[in-house]
Amino acid sequence: MPNSTFEHRKGVLILCIALALVVAFGASAGYFIARGRSAGVSLSLVCLVVSALVAYALYRKMIFPYYHRLEDANLELHLKQEELLDTKDDLFIKFLGVYDVNYAANSPRLFKNRMKDVADITARVMEADACFIFLYNKSKDELVLEATNKEQVENVNKIRIPLGEGIEGWVGRRLEPVMLKDVRGDSRFKDNPDLALSRYTSAYCLPLYVYSNGALVGVMEVFYARARSFTDEEINFFTTLSGIISTTIQNEQMQVELRKMNMELEQWVAEKTEELRASEERYRTLVENASESIFVLSENGDIVFANEQAARLTGHAKYDLLHKNLFELFVDPVRPKGVLSEISQGRQALRHGELRRRDGTTVPVDVSAVGLTLMGKHFVQSVVSDMSSRKRLEMLLEEKEREIAALKSQRGLL
Repeated sequence: MPNSTFEHRKGVLILCIALALVVAFGASAGYFIARGRSAGVSLSLVCLVVSALVAYALYRKMIFPYYHRLEDANLELHLKQEELLDTKDDLFIKFLGVYDVNYAANSPRLFKNRMKDVADITARVMEADACFIFLYNKSKDELVLEATNKEQVENVNKIRIPLGEGIEGWVGRRLEPVMLKDVRGDSRFKDNPDLALSRYTSAYCLPLYVYSNGALVGVMEVFYARARSFTDEEINFFTTLSGIISTTIQNEQMQVELRKMNMELEQWVAEKTEELRASEERYRTLVENASESIFVLSENGDIVFANEQAARLTGHAKYDLLHKNLFELFVDPVRPKGVLSEISQGRQALRHGELRRRDGTTVPVDVSAVGLTLMGKHFVQSVVSDMSSRKRLEMLLEEKEREIAALKSQRGLL
């Protein structure tokens, strides 16, 4: 800007000097004409012509080159503006491409369809003839074709490249991008008959890598039939895409693994539930058909289960027993309740007592108990045995012994 002002001032100064000389020489020529001096007139005219020539020469020397440089600068600026507009349009297209890829990768469609959309969009934005997306199979250490923009659906999930082989395997092993202007001239290139890669000239291959956990999820590459180089905008765009797709693939793999774990967990729970149900059914069958009175108690003695024999022994209905504490049914609950403290110490317990039936009569019983765990909770299984028959037998035996003793004493007297 200062140079243009300076040049403008020089032009104004030259113009002013030229006008001053023209006026001066014109006035002198008029003066000589009025005096009738032809020689003076001729000299004034010559000076006038010379001053005009000098002014023109000064303009050509000092002003014209400036305007010529200014025209060149304007032309260069115009070209720069057009280049900037082209770059701006290209960046806008790349931005829309990133948006489209992100939308396609995270849409609710099936994963294979989303990857196909990503391959189509990438090929369109990168102006590529072919785009291939390979996923990494960790268990087999190989790359498997997941999607392509080409109509080669029959090759998807069938083409497999061992990690380390070909350009794709090299990129997956080294985790480094590869840009090749002449792909067939590279020693790492290995053609695949199903993909016909030899018909392409240039290639750009990137690893799909999640840096947060250091996991390789696949490889993505584009091919061109004609030789070409890659601009910074294309490199940035392709690198951005690889980051988006890597995260999407890892999320999908984690969801698949999570669904698999959920299915295995549901199957395990179903199996264990069935085992528990069968075990509970067997336990209930054995308990219900037992000849002894069986109670299942909480840790404080509350009845949570009682079999039919227990209901007959106590005279209470089974459901009425569920609202009672077992030891409240005893005439003296202190002694039989001691089984709980022994069970809490991990020992089996046995106590004697008198059970009061619903009709008020009492029954001599033996109370035995063991610890029981059901569905992770601790209970006490108590067996209450009716000792009435035993007591009657003991009394009858004592009576017979007395009779025998009496008979023996009578014989001794005789």
